[in-house]
Amino acid sequence: MERREAEASIGTYLDRLCARVKAKELHPELREEMRGHLDELIADKEDAGASTLEAALWAMKQMGDADEIGGTLGQVHRPKFNWKLLVPLGVMAGIGLLALFSLGASGSGVFKYMNPGQQQLPYYAMGIAALIACCLFDYRLLNKYAVALYSGTALLTLFFFQAASVKINGTLGWVGLGPVTFNWTLCMFMLFILALPGMLDRLSLQPASWQNIRHLIAVGFILLPVALYVYFDLLAWLALGLYLVAATLLYARAGGAKVYLYLLPAAAAAWAVSLYVRNPQWQERVQAVFAPQRQSPDSNYMNNVMAAAIREAGWFGQGFGSSGDSITYAYADAIFPYLTYSFGWITAGLLVASIVWLMVLLLHTVRKITEPVGRSMAAGLSILLAGQWIYGIGASLGLLPMTSLLLPFIGYGGSTTIVHCAIVGLILGIYRRKDMLPMKRRTEAADASGAAPAAASRY
Repeated sequence: MERREAEASIGTYLDRLCARVKAKELHPELREEMRGHLDELIADKEDAGASTLEAALWAMKQMGDADEIGGTLGQVHRPKFNWKLLVPLGVMAGIGLLALFSLGASGSGVFKYMNPGQQQLPYYAMGIAALIACCLFDYRLLNKYAVALYSGTALLTLFFFQAASVKINGTLGWVGLGPVTFNWTLCMFMLFILALPGMLDRLSLQPASWQNIRHLIAVGFILLPVALYVYFDLLAWLALGLYLVAATLLYARAGGAKVYLYLLPAAAAAWAVSLYVRNPQWQERVQAVFAPQRQSPDSNYMNNVMAAAIREAGWFGQGFGSSGDSITYAYADAIFPYLTYSFGWITAGLLVASIVWLMVLLLHTVRKITEPVGRSMAAGLSILLAGQWIYGIGASLGLLPMTSLLLPFIGYGGSTTIVHCAIVGLILGIYRRKDMLPMKRRTEAADASGAAPAAASRY
Protein backbone atom coordinates (compact mmCIF):
# COMPACT_ATOMS: atom_id res chain seq x y z
CA MET A 1 0.00 0.00 0.00
CA GLU A 2 2.77 2.40 0.95
CA ARG A 3 4.72 1.58 -2.22
CA ARG A 4 1.61 2.22 -4.30
CA GLU A 5 1.20 5.67 -2.69
CA ALA A 6 4.88 6.41 -3.33
CA GLU A 7 4.51 5.47 -7.01
CA ALA A 8 1.38 7.63 -7.33
CA SER A 9 3.19 10.61 -5.78
CA ILE A 10 6.17 10.16 -8.10
CA GLY A 11 3.84 9.84 -11.12
CA THR A 12 2.06 13.06 -10.19
CA TYR A 13 5.42 14.81 -9.71
CA LEU A 14 6.65 13.71 -13.15
CA ASP A 15 3.32 14.66 -14.76
CA ARG A 16 3.59 18.20 -13.36
CA LEU A 17 7.20 18.44 -14.51
CA CYS A 18 6.47 17.27 -18.09
CA ALA A 19 3.39 19.48 -18.36
CA ARG A 20 5.70 22.50 -18.45
CA VAL A 21 7.69 21.11 -21.41
CA LYS A 22 5.89 21.71 -24.71
CA ALA A 23 8.14 19.35 -26.67
CA LYS A 24 6.11 16.18 -26.09
CA GLU A 25 8.72 14.11 -27.93
CA LEU A 26 10.99 14.65 -24.91
CA HIS A 27 8.50 13.55 -22.27
CA PRO A 28 9.40 9.81 -22.22
CA GLU A 29 13.12 10.60 -21.98
CA LEU A 30 12.57 13.29 -19.33
CA ARG A 31 10.47 10.91 -17.24
CA GLU A 32 13.13 8.23 -17.53
CA GLU A 33 15.93 10.65 -16.66
CA MET A 34 14.18 12.24 -13.66
CA ARG A 35 12.89 8.88 -12.43
CA GLY A 36 16.46 7.59 -12.42
CA HIS A 37 17.59 10.48 -10.20
CA LEU A 38 14.63 9.94 -7.87
CA ASP A 39 15.30 6.21 -7.58
CA GLU A 40 18.92 6.90 -6.57
CA LEU A 41 17.82 9.30 -3.83
CA ILE A 42 15.07 6.94 -2.65
CA ALA A 43 17.50 4.04 -2.41
CA ASP A 44 19.92 6.10 -0.32
CA LYS A 45 17.12 7.23 2.04
CA GLU A 46 15.74 3.70 2.42
CA ASP A 47 19.22 2.45 3.29
CA ALA A 48 19.17 5.02 6.10
CA GLY A 49 16.04 3.40 7.50
CA ALA A 50 13.22 5.49 5.99
CA SER A 51 10.03 3.92 4.65
CA THR A 52 9.36 3.86 0.91
CA LEU A 53 6.80 6.68 1.07
CA GLU A 54 8.99 8.83 3.31
CA ALA A 55 11.96 8.23 1.03
CA ALA A 56 9.94 9.16 -2.04
CA LEU A 57 8.61 12.38 -0.51
CA TRP A 58 12.10 13.31 0.69
CA ALA A 59 13.62 12.57 -2.76
CA MET A 60 11.08 14.80 -4.54
CA LYS A 61 11.76 17.59 -2.05
CA GLN A 62 15.48 17.25 -2.71
CA MET A 63 14.92 17.41 -6.46
CA GLY A 64 12.98 20.64 -6.16
CA ASP A 65 9.59 21.94 -7.20
CA ALA A 66 8.27 20.08 -10.26
CA ASP A 67 6.78 23.20 -11.84
CA GLU A 68 10.03 25.10 -11.46
CA ILE A 69 12.17 22.30 -12.89
CA GLY A 70 9.71 21.72 -15.72
CA GLY A 71 9.68 25.45 -16.51
CA THR A 72 13.47 25.50 -16.71
CA LEU A 73 13.56 22.45 -18.97
CA GLY A 74 10.74 23.92 -21.04
CA GLN A 75 12.85 27.03 -21.66
CA VAL A 76 15.86 24.92 -22.66
CA HIS A 77 13.85 22.75 -25.04
CA ARG A 78 11.40 25.30 -26.40
CA PRO A 79 11.14 25.97 -30.17
CA LYS A 80 13.86 28.39 -31.28
CA PHE A 81 13.21 30.62 -34.25
CA ASN A 82 16.28 31.98 -36.02
CA TRP A 83 15.08 35.55 -36.59
CA LYS A 84 18.55 36.65 -37.74
CA LEU A 85 18.05 34.98 -41.11
CA LEU A 86 15.14 37.26 -41.93
CA VAL A 87 17.15 40.50 -41.59
CA PRO A 88 19.46 40.10 -44.64
CA LEU A 89 16.61 38.36 -46.44
CA GLY A 90 14.41 41.42 -45.95
CA VAL A 91 17.19 43.75 -47.15
CA MET A 92 17.67 41.66 -50.30
CA ALA A 93 13.95 41.51 -51.04
CA GLY A 94 13.61 45.26 -50.48
CA ILE A 95 16.45 46.10 -52.85
CA GLY A 96 15.11 43.66 -55.43
CA LEU A 97 11.63 45.18 -55.29
CA LEU A 98 13.14 48.64 -55.62
CA ALA A 99 14.81 47.58 -58.87
CA LEU A 100 11.61 45.97 -60.18
CA PHE A 101 9.53 49.06 -59.42
CA SER A 102 12.23 51.18 -61.10
CA LEU A 103 11.86 49.11 -64.25
CA GLY A 104 8.11 49.61 -64.12
CA ALA A 105 8.56 53.35 -63.66
CA SER A 106 10.87 53.56 -66.68
CA GLY A 107 7.85 53.06 -68.94
CA SER A 108 10.03 51.80 -71.78
CA GLY A 109 9.60 48.72 -73.90
CA VAL A 110 7.44 46.03 -72.37
CA PHE A 111 7.33 48.02 -69.11
CA LYS A 112 4.83 50.39 -70.72
CA TYR A 113 2.27 47.68 -70.09
CA MET A 114 3.44 45.95 -66.92
CA ASN A 115 5.13 46.81 -63.65
CA PRO A 116 7.20 43.83 -62.45
CA GLY A 117 7.31 45.21 -58.91
CA GLN A 118 3.54 45.27 -58.60
CA GLN A 119 3.26 41.82 -60.14
CA GLN A 120 5.87 40.47 -57.72
CA LEU A 121 4.07 41.63 -54.56
CA PRO A 122 1.33 38.92 -54.60
CA TYR A 123 4.01 36.26 -55.01
CA TYR A 124 5.84 37.64 -51.98
CA ALA A 125 2.58 37.48 -50.02
CA MET A 126 2.13 33.82 -51.01
CA GLY A 127 5.83 33.22 -50.34
CA ILE A 128 5.54 34.56 -46.80
CA ALA A 129 2.59 32.23 -46.21
CA ALA A 130 4.67 29.32 -47.57
CA LEU A 131 7.62 30.31 -45.37
CA ILE A 132 5.46 30.32 -42.22
CA ALA A 133 3.77 27.02 -43.12
CA CYS A 134 7.10 25.29 -43.82
CA CYS A 135 8.60 26.71 -40.62
CA LEU A 136 5.80 25.14 -38.57
CA PHE A 137 5.92 21.87 -40.53
CA ASP A 138 7.50 18.87 -38.76
CA TYR A 139 10.33 18.00 -41.14
CA ARG A 140 10.63 14.51 -39.64
CA LEU A 141 7.61 13.51 -41.71
CA LEU A 142 9.82 13.99 -44.78
CA ASN A 143 12.19 11.39 -43.37
CA LYS A 144 9.38 9.06 -42.36
CA TYR A 145 7.85 9.16 -45.83
CA ALA A 146 11.10 9.61 -47.78
CA VAL A 147 10.39 6.68 -50.10
CA ALA A 148 6.94 8.04 -50.97
CA LEU A 149 8.36 11.55 -51.44
CA TYR A 150 11.14 10.34 -53.74
CA SER A 151 8.97 8.06 -55.88
CA GLY A 152 6.13 10.60 -55.95
CA THR A 153 8.47 13.33 -57.17
CA ALA A 154 9.77 11.07 -59.93
CA LEU A 155 6.23 10.13 -61.05
CA LEU A 156 5.03 13.73 -60.95
CA THR A 157 8.02 14.79 -63.03
CA LEU A 158 7.17 12.19 -65.65
CA PHE A 159 3.53 13.25 -65.66
CA PHE A 160 4.09 17.02 -65.69
CA PHE A 161 6.73 17.07 -68.40
CA GLN A 162 4.78 14.66 -70.57
CA ALA A 163 1.41 16.39 -70.22
CA ALA A 164 1.85 20.00 -69.11
CA SER A 165 5.37 21.26 -69.87
CA VAL A 166 5.69 24.79 -71.26
CA LYS A 167 8.62 26.96 -72.35
CA ILE A 168 9.29 30.43 -70.90
CA ASN A 169 11.94 32.71 -72.40
CA GLY A 170 13.20 29.74 -74.35
CA THR A 171 13.69 27.69 -71.19
CA LEU A 172 12.03 24.32 -70.65
CA GLY A 173 11.13 23.02 -67.23
CA TRP A 174 7.99 25.02 -66.54
CA VAL A 175 4.62 23.40 -65.98
CA GLY A 176 1.26 24.97 -66.73
CA LEU A 177 -1.81 23.86 -64.81
CA GLY A 178 -4.72 26.03 -65.90
CA PRO A 179 -3.85 29.70 -65.21
CA VAL A 180 -0.88 28.75 -62.99
CA THR A 181 2.63 28.27 -64.37
CA PHE A 182 5.43 27.18 -62.06
CA ASN A 183 9.05 26.15 -62.24
CA TRP A 184 8.84 22.39 -61.75
CA THR A 185 12.55 21.87 -62.43
CA LEU A 186 13.44 23.79 -59.26
CA CYS A 187 10.62 22.07 -57.34
CA MET A 188 11.83 18.68 -58.57
CA PHE A 189 15.39 19.19 -57.38
CA MET A 190 14.23 20.64 -54.05
CA LEU A 191 11.99 17.62 -53.37
CA PHE A 192 14.69 15.14 -54.35
CA ILE A 193 17.13 16.89 -51.99
CA LEU A 194 14.56 16.61 -49.19
CA ALA A 195 13.98 12.91 -49.91
CA LEU A 196 17.62 11.82 -50.34
CA PRO A 197 18.72 12.02 -46.65
CA GLY A 198 15.94 9.64 -45.63
CA MET A 199 16.61 7.31 -48.57
CA LEU A 200 20.34 7.19 -47.81
CA ASP A 201 19.69 6.75 -44.09
CA ARG A 202 17.64 3.64 -44.80
CA LEU A 203 20.52 2.09 -46.76
CA SER A 204 22.89 2.19 -43.74
CA LEU A 205 25.92 2.86 -45.92
CA GLN A 206 28.48 3.39 -43.14
CA PRO A 207 29.44 -0.25 -42.45
CA ALA A 208 29.19 -1.36 -46.09
CA SER A 209 32.23 -1.58 -48.38
CA TRP A 210 32.21 0.24 -51.70
CA GLN A 211 31.50 -3.02 -53.56
CA ASN A 212 28.25 -3.46 -51.62
CA ILE A 213 25.12 -3.10 -53.71
CA ARG A 214 23.77 -0.55 -51.24
CA HIS A 215 26.28 2.00 -52.53
CA LEU A 216 25.22 1.32 -56.11
CA ILE A 217 21.58 1.81 -55.10
CA ALA A 218 22.51 5.10 -53.40
CA VAL A 219 24.29 6.34 -56.54
CA GLY A 220 21.22 5.30 -58.52
CA PHE A 221 19.01 7.43 -56.25
CA ILE A 222 21.32 10.39 -56.89
CA LEU A 223 21.43 9.92 -60.66
CA LEU A 224 17.73 9.31 -61.34
CA PRO A 225 16.93 13.07 -61.29
CA VAL A 226 19.83 13.60 -63.70
CA ALA A 227 18.37 10.96 -66.01
CA LEU A 228 14.97 12.70 -65.91
CA TYR A 229 16.68 16.01 -66.66
CA VAL A 230 18.46 14.56 -69.71
CA TYR A 231 15.42 12.64 -70.92
CA PHE A 232 13.25 15.76 -71.02
CA ASP A 233 16.08 17.88 -72.43
CA LEU A 234 15.79 20.57 -69.76
CA LEU A 235 17.98 23.67 -69.81
CA ALA A 236 18.36 24.66 -66.15
CA TRP A 237 22.03 23.74 -65.96
CA LEU A 238 22.69 25.76 -62.82
CA ALA A 239 19.93 23.97 -60.90
CA LEU A 240 21.26 20.62 -62.10
CA GLY A 241 24.82 21.46 -61.04
CA LEU A 242 23.73 22.63 -57.61
CA TYR A 243 21.64 19.50 -57.16
CA LEU A 244 24.65 17.32 -57.96
CA VAL A 245 26.82 19.23 -55.47
CA ALA A 246 24.16 18.91 -52.76
CA ALA A 247 23.46 15.23 -53.51
CA THR A 248 27.17 14.35 -53.42
CA LEU A 249 27.49 16.10 -50.04
CA LEU A 250 24.47 14.19 -48.70
CA TYR A 251 25.97 10.93 -49.92
CA ALA A 252 29.28 11.77 -48.20
CA ARG A 253 27.47 12.61 -44.93
CA ALA A 254 25.60 9.30 -45.09
CA GLY A 255 28.87 7.34 -45.23
CA GLY A 256 29.43 7.25 -48.97
CA ALA A 257 32.39 5.33 -50.38
CA LYS A 258 35.37 7.45 -51.47
CA VAL A 259 35.54 5.78 -54.86
CA TYR A 260 32.05 7.05 -55.74
CA LEU A 261 32.70 10.44 -54.12
CA TYR A 262 35.58 10.86 -56.58
CA LEU A 263 33.76 9.22 -59.48
CA LEU A 264 30.58 11.35 -59.36
CA PRO A 265 32.33 14.75 -59.75
CA ALA A 266 34.72 13.30 -62.34
CA ALA A 267 31.82 11.94 -64.41
CA ALA A 268 29.97 15.28 -64.13
CA ALA A 269 33.08 17.18 -65.26
CA ALA A 270 33.61 14.84 -68.19
CA TRP A 271 29.98 15.25 -69.21
CA ALA A 272 30.28 19.05 -69.05
CA VAL A 273 33.43 18.95 -71.22
CA SER A 274 31.72 16.75 -73.81
CA LEU A 275 28.76 19.13 -73.94
CA TYR A 276 31.11 22.07 -74.36
CA VAL A 277 32.92 20.35 -77.25
CA ARG A 278 29.67 19.45 -79.03
CA ASN A 279 27.63 22.60 -78.36
CA PRO A 280 28.59 25.87 -80.11
CA GLN A 281 26.33 27.90 -77.81
CA TRP A 282 28.19 26.61 -74.77
CA GLN A 283 31.48 27.49 -76.45
CA GLU A 284 30.29 31.03 -77.12
CA ARG A 285 29.17 31.62 -73.55
CA VAL A 286 32.33 30.18 -71.99
CA GLN A 287 34.65 31.98 -74.43
CA ALA A 288 32.75 35.25 -73.91
CA VAL A 289 34.15 35.20 -70.37
CA PHE A 290 37.51 33.48 -70.70
CA ALA A 291 38.46 34.26 -74.31
CA PRO A 292 36.36 37.24 -75.49
CA GLN A 293 38.88 38.08 -78.23
CA ARG A 294 37.88 34.90 -80.04
CA GLN A 295 34.21 35.89 -80.22
CA SER A 296 32.32 38.36 -82.38
CA PRO A 297 30.70 41.48 -80.83
CA ASP A 298 27.31 39.80 -81.26
CA SER A 299 28.41 36.81 -79.19
CA ASN A 300 29.77 39.09 -76.46
CA TYR A 301 26.81 41.46 -76.59
CA MET A 302 25.13 40.52 -73.32
CA ASN A 303 28.39 40.43 -71.36
CA ASN A 304 29.46 43.79 -72.81
CA VAL A 305 26.12 45.41 -72.00
CA MET A 306 26.15 44.18 -68.41
CA ALA A 307 29.76 45.28 -67.94
CA ALA A 308 28.94 48.72 -69.35
CA ALA A 309 25.89 49.08 -67.09
CA ILE A 310 27.96 48.30 -64.00
CA ARG A 311 30.87 50.47 -65.14
CA GLU A 312 28.69 53.50 -65.89
CA ALA A 313 26.68 53.27 -62.67
CA GLY A 314 28.93 55.36 -60.46
CA TRP A 315 28.53 55.47 -56.70
CA PHE A 316 24.86 56.48 -56.74
CA GLY A 317 23.61 55.25 -60.13
CA GLN A 318 21.43 56.86 -62.76
CA GLY A 319 18.38 57.10 -60.54
CA PHE A 320 14.97 55.50 -60.03
CA GLY A 321 13.14 54.80 -63.29
CA SER A 322 16.27 54.35 -65.41
CA SER A 323 15.62 52.50 -68.66
CA GLY A 324 16.74 48.91 -68.88
CA ASP A 325 16.09 48.50 -72.60
CA SER A 326 19.70 47.75 -73.46
CA ILE A 327 19.97 44.99 -70.83
CA THR A 328 18.45 41.66 -71.86
CA TYR A 329 16.17 40.20 -69.16
CA ALA A 330 16.85 43.14 -66.86
CA TYR A 331 14.00 42.00 -64.57
CA ALA A 332 15.40 38.50 -64.02
CA ASP A 333 18.72 37.09 -65.26
CA ALA A 334 20.39 40.52 -65.43
CA ILE A 335 18.68 42.17 -62.47
CA PHE A 336 22.01 42.81 -60.72
CA PRO A 337 23.56 44.88 -63.56
CA TYR A 338 20.33 46.89 -63.89
CA LEU A 339 20.13 47.44 -60.14
CA THR A 340 23.74 48.61 -60.09
CA TYR A 341 23.16 50.91 -63.09
CA SER A 342 20.10 52.49 -61.48
CA PHE A 343 21.17 52.78 -57.84
CA GLY A 344 24.96 52.68 -57.94
CA TRP A 345 27.86 50.77 -56.54
CA ILE A 346 26.92 51.52 -52.93
CA THR A 347 23.52 49.82 -53.26
CA ALA A 348 25.08 46.93 -55.17
CA GLY A 349 27.67 46.57 -52.39
CA LEU A 350 24.91 46.55 -49.78
CA LEU A 351 23.14 43.80 -51.71
CA VAL A 352 26.29 41.67 -52.00
CA ALA A 353 27.02 42.22 -48.30
CA SER A 354 23.49 41.05 -47.45
CA ILE A 355 23.94 37.93 -49.57
CA VAL A 356 27.26 37.11 -47.89
CA TRP A 357 25.73 37.78 -44.47
CA LEU A 358 22.82 35.46 -45.21
CA MET A 359 25.09 32.68 -46.48
CA VAL A 360 27.20 32.92 -43.31
CA LEU A 361 24.04 32.72 -41.20
CA LEU A 362 22.88 29.69 -43.18
CA LEU A 363 26.23 28.00 -42.53
CA HIS A 364 25.98 28.67 -38.80
CA THR A 365 22.35 27.48 -38.79
CA VAL A 366 23.27 24.16 -40.41
CA ARG A 367 26.18 23.64 -38.01
CA LYS A 368 23.90 24.07 -34.98
CA ILE A 369 21.54 21.32 -36.17
CA THR A 370 22.83 18.03 -34.74
CA GLU A 371 20.06 15.65 -35.85
CA PRO A 372 21.63 13.91 -38.89
CA VAL A 373 18.73 13.83 -41.35
CA GLY A 374 17.61 17.37 -40.53
CA ARG A 375 21.14 18.67 -40.84
CA SER A 376 21.54 17.00 -44.24
CA MET A 377 18.26 18.48 -45.47
CA ALA A 378 19.22 21.97 -44.31
CA ALA A 379 22.69 21.66 -45.86
CA GLY A 380 21.28 20.53 -49.22
CA LEU A 381 18.70 23.32 -49.33
CA SER A 382 21.32 25.91 -48.33
CA ILE A 383 23.52 24.82 -51.24
CA LEU A 384 20.57 25.23 -53.59
CA LEU A 385 20.13 28.84 -52.44
CA ALA A 386 23.74 29.91 -51.95
CA GLY A 387 24.86 28.46 -55.28
CA GLN A 388 22.32 30.58 -57.17
CA TRP A 389 23.52 33.76 -55.45
CA ILE A 390 27.22 33.00 -55.97
CA TYR A 391 26.84 32.02 -59.61
CA GLY A 392 24.37 34.79 -60.36
CA ILE A 393 26.63 37.56 -59.03
CA GLY A 394 29.66 35.98 -60.71
CA ALA A 395 27.90 35.80 -64.08
CA SER A 396 26.60 39.37 -63.71
CA LEU A 397 30.15 40.60 -63.13
CA GLY A 398 31.44 38.70 -66.17
CA LEU A 399 33.42 36.21 -64.07
CA LEU A 400 31.31 33.18 -65.03
CA PRO A 401 29.46 32.17 -68.22
CA MET A 402 25.85 33.33 -68.46
CA THR A 403 23.13 30.74 -68.21
CA SER A 404 19.47 30.73 -67.26
CA LEU A 405 19.46 31.93 -63.65
CA LEU A 406 17.52 33.86 -61.07
CA LEU A 407 18.89 35.51 -57.96
CA PRO A 408 16.55 34.33 -55.16
CA PHE A 409 14.54 37.15 -53.56
CA ILE A 410 16.00 39.77 -55.90
CA GLY A 411 14.74 39.35 -59.47
CA TYR A 412 11.22 38.80 -60.74
CA GLY A 413 10.52 35.20 -59.82
CA GLY A 414 6.78 34.60 -59.74
CA SER A 415 6.17 31.06 -58.52
CA THR A 416 9.92 30.59 -58.08
CA THR A 417 9.79 33.16 -55.27
CA ILE A 418 7.28 30.96 -53.46
CA VAL A 419 9.61 27.96 -53.81
CA HIS A 420 12.58 29.94 -52.47
CA CYS A 421 10.49 31.16 -49.52
CA ALA A 422 9.45 27.57 -48.82
CA ILE A 423 13.13 26.54 -48.82
CA VAL A 424 13.97 29.21 -46.23
CA GLY A 425 10.93 28.15 -44.20
CA LEU A 426 12.04 24.52 -44.18
CA ILE A 427 15.53 25.49 -43.00
CA LEU A 428 14.00 27.63 -40.24
CA GLY A 429 11.66 24.78 -39.32
CA ILE A 430 14.50 22.28 -39.01
CA TYR A 431 16.45 24.72 -36.84
CA ARG A 432 13.33 25.49 -34.80
CA ARG A 433 13.05 21.87 -33.66
CA LYS A 434 16.74 21.30 -32.96
CA ASP A 435 16.28 21.34 -29.15
CA MET A 436 12.90 19.59 -29.20
CA LEU A 437 14.20 16.17 -30.23
CA PRO A 438 15.11 13.42 -27.75
CA MET A 439 18.54 14.02 -26.25
CA LYS A 440 19.70 10.51 -27.14
CA ARG A 441 19.37 11.20 -30.85
CA ARG A 442 21.14 14.55 -30.56
CA THR A 443 23.93 13.00 -28.47
CA GLU A 444 24.49 10.28 -31.06
CA ALA A 445 24.55 12.90 -33.79
CA ALA A 446 27.06 15.02 -31.89
CA ASP A 447 29.28 12.00 -31.33
CA ALA A 448 29.07 11.08 -35.00
CA SER A 449 30.08 14.59 -36.05
CA GLY A 450 32.98 14.75 -33.59
CA ALA A 451 31.38 17.35 -31.33
CA ALA A 452 32.88 17.99 -27.91
CA PRO A 453 31.45 15.87 -25.06
CA ALA A 454 30.09 19.01 -23.43
CA ALA A 455 27.72 19.48 -26.33
CA ALA A 456 26.09 16.16 -25.46
CA SER A 457 25.73 16.81 -21.75
CA ARG A 458 22.41 16.26 -20.06
CA TYR A 459 20.22 18.74 -18.25
